[in-house]
Amino acid sequence: MIRLTGLRKSFGGLQVLNGIDLFVEKGSCAVVIGPSGSGKTTLLRCLNVLEVPDAGTLSIADTSIDFHSDRKTDPAVVRAIRRQTGMVFQNYNLFPHLTALENLLEGQIVVLKRSKEEARRKSLSLLERVGLRERADMYPHQLSGGQQQRVGIARAMAMDPEVLLFDEPTSALDPELVGDVLRVMKDLAHEGMTMVVVTHEMAFAREVADQVIFMDQGVIVEKGTPGEVFEASQNERTLQFLKKIR
Repeated sequence: MIRLTGLRKSFGGLQVLNGIDLFVEKGSCAVVIGPSGSGKTTLLRCLNVLEVPDAGTLSIADTSIDFHSDRKTDPAVVRAIRRQTGMVFQNYNLFPHLTALENLLEGQIVVLKRSKEEARRKSLSLLERVGLRERADMYPHQLSGGQQQRVGIARAMAMDPEVLLFDEPTSALDPELVGDVLRVMKDLAHEGMTMVVVTHEMAFAREVADQVIFMDQGVIVEKGTPGEVFEASQNERTLQFLKKIR
């Protein structure tokens, strides 16, 4: 489903990603962990080309891009990649002047060219799925952070992506609001949605991930099942990180 080969990304003289190789199977949940500044968010943003890598290959489903620092990427291929990915941001990124329902409608009507009635039916169904059907007509400022994030998840799902990307979706939430968002994410994982999740929620990674990826200084230091990474790692850098967060 997702394959990265030799992915590199620099900002000025700073090498943020340094040769990333990764494969995520269809229907699986990959959780990316690691210290701040390790390249986790940049990796995620490269997956839907919000950041354009300097080198390497990205494949999602049947669409592939070869990146070269001296060659512009084909905009049509970039659009095809983005069409297959849904992004859930750390700070929600909802349109403040639109209701929860309208936030879901916008992309379906403008990008997918769905009729207003079809888009409305799908949107209400998704809001029901994330437990917010009764708040469809509320604006973001009338919703809690956890509710806004659940609207963000529903909005990403409304575009029928092949892959959902989560950039630390609970880090901006009060602790008591985290559970509702994680429950929605767990349900999606159990239903077979392909997911890549950058998070500090280690309990979520242990319970839900099919693959845990530990990054540091722009490289993948270790990857494996939750049991292999959390319980049986022999990698000194991984062990140092896990000791600090326990």
